[in-house]
Amino acid sequence: MEKKWWHDAIIYQVYLRSFNDSNHDGIGDLQGVIDRLDYLERLGVNAIWISPHYDSPMDDNGYDVRDFFKVSEDYGTVDDFKRLVKAAHARGIKVLTDLVLNHTSDEHPWFQAAKDPTHKDHKRYKDYYIWHDGQIKADGTKTLPTQWVSWFGGPVWQYVAALDQYYLHIFSKKMPDLNWRNQNMKNDMKAMIQWWVEIGVDGFRVDASNHLEKNWDFPDAKPGYEHFSSLPKHHEYLQELGREIFKPNDLLIIGEAGGASKAEALQYAGHDSEEFDLLIQFEHCWADSDDNNVLTPGKWAKGMIDLPKIKHSFAKWIEVFDKKGYHTLYWHNHDQPRIVSHYGHDQTYHEKSAKMLAYTLYLLPGIPIVYYGEEIGMTNVDYTELDQFRDVEVFTEYKNFIANGASHNMALKALKDRSRDNARTPMQWDDDAYGGFSTVQPWIDVNQNKAWINVKQQEHQTDSILNTYKTLLSLRKEEDIPNAQVRFIDIDNPRTFFVHIKAKHHAYYVLANFKSETISVALPTDIKDYTLFLSNTEQLSKTEHFGAYEARIYRKKN
Repeated sequence: MEKKWWHDAIIYQVYLRSFNDSNHDGIGDLQGVIDRLDYLERLGVNAIWISPHYDSPMDDNGYDVRDFFKVSEDYGTVDDFKRLVKAAHARGIKVLTDLVLNHTSDEHPWFQAAKDPTHKDHKRYKDYYIWHDGQIKADGTKTLPTQWVSWFGGPVWQYVAALDQYYLHIFSKKMPDLNWRNQNMKNDMKAMIQWWVEIGVDGFRVDASNHLEKNWDFPDAKPGYEHFSSLPKHHEYLQELGREIFKPNDLLIIGEAGGASKAEALQYAGHDSEEFDLLIQFEHCWADSDDNNVLTPGKWAKGMIDLPKIKHSFAKWIEVFDKKGYHTLYWHNHDQPRIVSHYGHDQTYHEKSAKMLAYTLYLLPGIPIVYYGEEIGMTNVDYTELDQFRDVEVFTEYKNFIANGASHNMALKALKDRSRDNARTPMQWDDDAYGGFSTVQPWIDVNQNKAWINVKQQEHQTDSILNTYKTLLSLRKEEDIPNAQVRFIDIDNPRTFFVHIKAKHHAYYVLANFKSETISVALPTDIKDYTLFLSNTEQLSKTEHFGAYEARIYRKKN
C-alpha cells in the first residue's frame, strides 16, 4: 500500500490549558506551545495533537465549543494558531487538533437560536439539535422522556420552559447533542472542518465519534448507553466526512470509539476504510477496577491490576490491525489517571516503574501517542481539598458518592485516584514555584512533586525517565517498530509482561515485573543469544530474579 506520512508518526498529546503559559495569566496557550517546540523536537516526536483550542465557556475544558471559527481568548488568536502551524512544520512536526462533532456549547449561536422561539432563525437551528416533548404521568405532570444517564452522571435530558421541551445531552447539560440527520447542520460542520484544513491542520482526533447517531424511538432504559453509542448509522456520517474531506486532503484522522468490536475497528480504521486512519479504544485503560465497591463504583473503584487483561488487549488489537491497518499505542490521555500512578508506583518505585511502563509499551508495533508529562513520570494530583479540583465530572460524582454512603475522605480518595484532573495538572518544566509552567497561580494547582519531577532536572541525567523516552522513541524510528512482529510470552501470567519483538535490524525481548515484590521467573531459553540493551536497575546479569518493577530489554541482530 502507499506509504503515508503518518506511518512512522510519534504523536505527542498537548493538553493546551496545562502545557505552557507564555503570557503569565495562569493558563497554557498557543504561543506557549510554540516556545516548547524545540523541546518536542529533541524528544523525538514528529506530530502533536492539541486539545480543543476553540472559543468556549470552558464547562468541559473546551469540548463545549461556542464558536468553531475562533480560538479561545485563553489560548490566543487564529493568527497565533497559524504561527504555531508554520513553526511546527518548519521543524518537521505535523499538527493535529481535536474535532468535536457530537455537540456544541449551549452558548453556541445555533443553540441560542434553537431554544428561543422568537429568534428569526429558530426553526432552522432548532432542528440542529435533538428535542423531545417528555412523558406525561398519570397525574398529568410532565417528566423526563427516558431514564437515560449522561456519561457525566445524571439525566441526559434538560428542560427548556420557553419550548416546553427537553433537549438531549449525553455529556454535560451545557453540551447539547447535535442532530446528524440534519443535512444543513452537516454542511455547516463540513465547511468548518475545511476551513481549518486550509489553515494548515494536518489531521484531527475525532472526539466521541461513536455517539453521532441516537435511537430516535427513545425507548426507556437505564442507563441506556446502547441507545446513543455505536449505533450502525453513525458510520454513514463518518464515511461522508471521509469521502468529502478527510481522504482528499490526506489528513490523519484518529477516531475515539470505545467498545468497538474487531470487525467494527477495521470498519473504522482498516487500510480500506473511508472513515479513520487510527482508532483509540480504551480496553486496556481500566484494568484495575474493583467491581465490589458500591460506594465509589465503576471506574472510580481502584483495585488490583488485571495484567493479563492489559496484555490480551494489546495482543488482540495488534493482531486485528496486522497487515490490515495500524494499531494505536498509548498508556493514557486527558481522561485517565497518570500512568505511573495508575499501573506503576508513584512513590518508592516512581522512576523504576515509569521506565518499566515505557519499556513495555514503546517497543510494541503501532503508532504511539505520548501524553504530555508522561515522559518525565508526572503523577496523579496531591490535592487535599475538594475545591482544588476543576473538572465538571468531579463535582457531579462527588455528590453521587456521598449519596451512595461514602464518607468525604473516601470520596476524595477516589477522586485523587481516578479523576480526569489527574492528567491535567500543569506541565512540570522546572522546580520554580509553579513548575516553570507560569509565573502566576495556574488555573489548576501544580503538583508539588515538581520539586523533584521536572524536565530541567531530567534533561541533565543520562539515565532519567526523559532520556529513556528519547532512547525508545529514537529506536522506534531506527527499527521501523510500527511494522515489527510481536509475540507475547506467558500472556496469562498475572505478574510479568514478557514479549518478543522482531524489528527491522534486531530482535528484542522485553521482560518486566509489574509487581512491587521480587519474583522468580523462567527466562526464555534462547536468552543466552541476546545482549542486555536497557535496564531500569543496575542488575546486568541474566538472572531469573526480577526485583520490584524491574524491566530489561535484550537484543540481538537478525
